[in-house]
Amino acid sequence: MNLPKWPKLAGLFAIVGGTLALLLTLPFAAAYFIAYPGFEATPFWFEPMLPTLQPMLGFGTAVDVYNTYGRIYNAVYLFLLPAALAVHAVHRAASSRWETWGFVLTVTGLVASLIGVAGDYWANGVGFLLEFPALLVLSVGCGLTGIAARRSRIIPAWCAWLLILCMPAYVLALILIVHIPTGPTFAVAVAYLGVGYLLLTGRVGQRVA
Repeated sequence: MNLPKWPKLAGLFAIVGGTLALLLTLPFAAAYFIAYPGFEATPFWFEPMLPTLQPMLGFGTAVDVYNTYGRIYNAVYLFLLPAALAVHAVHRAASSRWETWGFVLTVTGLVASLIGVAGDYWANGVGFLLEFPALLVLSVGCGLTGIAARRSRIIPAWCAWLLILCMPAYVLALILIVHIPTGPTFAVAVAYLGVGYLLLTGRVGQRVA
């Protein structure tokens, strides 16, 4: 399928956003545990990884470092949004209730996460209470999109499963990474790396096994 240029550009944005989210996950989360000790029990990876992460955590006060990472991380949701629109655009011919709800919840989750994270790190934490439900909505939206894509076969099964697994991974990431927003976003970022690759290479929209 020859996609117009904008979905391919959306794929590039998704790859940038997904990569940014993955690269910032550990330093951003570690910065939280340093800036606000005792608020949460530190996860298993914190102590072993701290010496490696230390060079990325010392460019300011602990709170300044944490807020800096939060402000950069906010861009992740903006980068992923065009890819969600692109998948919906190429999915219209095989649209279903699963796809419609997946699209609506994904876009709602991305926009709400963008607002919540921006409010948290640019406006002294006013968006924090929005982040948790917004990321849950985003994870469910990705999962429903994956189910719809698996049924319509517009993307390969491996990528559809990455989207589907965003739902259980939401809970698992909260346990393993602990930090919000990086934990719930991790699986979404991985899934959208796959989506971005398929959009960039024009492999979305072909019926596959």
